[in-house]
Amino acid sequence: MKKKISIILIAALVLSGLSIFYFQNSSPAVVQAEVGTETGMEAPDFTLKNMNDKEVSLSDYRGQKVFLNFWASWCPPCREEMPDMQKLHEEYEEEVTILAVNIGETKSTAANFMMQNGLNFPVLLDTDKSTAQNYLVRGIPTSYFLNEDGIITNKVVGAVSYEKMLELNEIE
Repeated sequence: MKKKISIILIAALVLSGLSIFYFQNSSPAVVQAEVGTETGMEAPDFTLKNMNDKEVSLSDYRGQKVFLNFWASWCPPCREEMPDMQKLHEEYEEEVTILAVNIGETKSTAANFMMQNGLNFPVLLDTDKSTAQNYLVRGIPTSYFLNEDGIITNKVVGAVSYEKMLELNEIE
């Protein structure tokens, strides 16, 4: 009888030890966010040319906060928020990257607008409007605020003030 109890106790201890070892050494499940254009989703990746004709992908900025802004030079609310975007770029470039996606205009139109207004944050050219369509942009400006993992934390249609940019980019 004592021998049976001893065997049962040893078996229980071995099973306990194996369970602890397994749970300590198994990696946690990684949950992948659904790709989409709503808050809580992973922002769809895209590749566009910048003002220097270099291809740039959104995924190049993984690990950084991104302020993704869709705009055009003819848009009054877009023009209204641009000085605040420049201020954000100058003061918080290390904390958040601005990617201003110009929709449907030529490189020279976008470049002239940037130069005339003293703006030097990154501009990407969506000349065929496909990225704007993929992001379901219905009115401009439209801004997406992404965390370091590329997850959309906020979305705003319309001009965004400097104070709101700080808040939505979670800058203290």
